[in-house]
Amino acid sequence: MPLLFPYQDKDSRIHRLDARPKIVFVLSLFLLSILISDILYLAILFIIVMLVVAASKVLRSTLGLMKYTVYVALFVFAFSILVPQGSNVILNLGLIRVTSESLLFATSMCFRLFLAIGAFSILTFTVHPDKLLQILSKFGFKSMTGLSIATRMYPTIAADSGSIEDAMKARGVEFDEGNVIKKAKARAPVMMPLLLNSMDRSMEIAEAMEARGFGAGKRTQYFDTPLSLRDKSMIVIFLAAVPFGVAMYVLGHGNTDYIAGAPFSIGNIDILIATVEALFFAPILIGGSR
Repeated sequence: MPLLFPYQDKDSRIHRLDARPKIVFVLSLFLLSILISDILYLAILFIIVMLVVAASKVLRSTLGLMKYTVYVALFVFAFSILVPQGSNVILNLGLIRVTSESLLFATSMCFRLFLAIGAFSILTFTVHPDKLLQILSKFGFKSMTGLSIATRMYPTIAADSGSIEDAMKARGVEFDEGNVIKKAKARAPVMMPLLLNSMDRSMEIAEAMEARGFGAGKRTQYFDTPLSLRDKSMIVIFLAAVPFGVAMYVLGHGNTDYIAGAPFSIGNIDILIATVEALFFAPILIGGSR
């Protein structure tokens, strides 16, 4: 079983870029995705994210990750239809009433979701976990190390679960027959060997870390890559996108309240502001040098 959401070692300008500008890029986008609700603004930021994904040569993997998000998007639309909000009815089927306010709100939420998933996939596929841990460990290396180990253990446990199920299937155990309750009961015997394997593996990791003196004294860095002028400039530009977005939000741009009846409109000023917002993130496409 392949690892879940693995880092992919590709020769792309995004991979060659230092991890710190990419972290700031993703966090800035994530903050703006929470703040902004206008479909136009979210769509333009989503285009920027997909351009970065394409430049990273991880488009297929990102789309494979996003296909699971489609089910969440469908649930959001179904919930919006079953629990309509607003008075502008565009389809009335008796018990089911579809309003334009609910559809616009659901579309906005879906764009926000896809934007967040696409942005974090850049970190997932282009930043090596060890490099990410090295950066985050400066804010508390013990907690970050625990988080990193827990993250890595998940795909390992999933692989162990698949191996145990295959071994039990070879012995005649059926996992896919009956309703959901029967399937859950059939998988219950998998938990005990899975738990024992996980405990053994955690003990081995703890003993290996103790043998290497983890937490015994002050932590030092063997090698810490300095930020180049390009990296520093990108970080400043990405951070500047957040106060600009907040200022535009306060002025009434990007905070469309669809539930209150605001229509979907594309004005020249909105296109200009959304484009300027996107240009704050465009420098990441320059990437890193060889």
